[in-house]
This record gives sequence, structure tokens and C-alpha cells, in this order.
Amino acid sequence: MAISRSPNSKVPTKPEHLDAPFFTAAEVAWLMNVSTKTVYRRVAEGAPCSRNGTGPILVSQADLQHWYNANRVQPIRQPRRTNRKSLASAA
Repeated sequence: MAISRSPNSKVPTKPEHLDAPFFTAAEVAWLMNVSTKTVYRRVAEGAPCSRNGTGPILVSQADLQHWYNANRVQPIRQPRRTNRKSLASAA
């Protein structure tokens, strides 16, 4: 049985519709696999969001995609190892 949570919940929750125009902080936390505390911290640092005074934080799909692209971690390529035999024959 699913647990229903209030919209102001601090627990990451799955959005009802993934194609919704805006997401709450708890939904963004679920989508990005981070805590809601991280979402609030990023908004305080200046991450784009829509907020009316003290109302809930709403993040648009475009802002969410921009945040994701800006924070993607690229794999580090290991330097190619040279063949010892080719080094010995070159000398």
C-alpha cells in the first residue's frame, strides 16, 4: 500500500506525472536522486526556481534539465599505457 505524503514533505516523492510543467522540491529530490535538503541548498545558492514569497519551491522542466546538464559527472579517461616492447625496440 502506498503511503501518501503532504506536498510539503521533506521526503523525496515520485511525481504523479513525469511530464508535468513544474515539480516540487520533494519531486526534484526524487528525480535527481538527492535529498530535499540538497534541493533547498541549491535553491539558496541561486539555482533557478519559481517561488511566490514563502510558498512552495517549484522547478520547471527546463530549469531541471539545465541543472542536470550543469552537474553531470563525466567519466575520467585513463591515460593510454604504452607497450614496453615498442619502447625497448625504439631505443
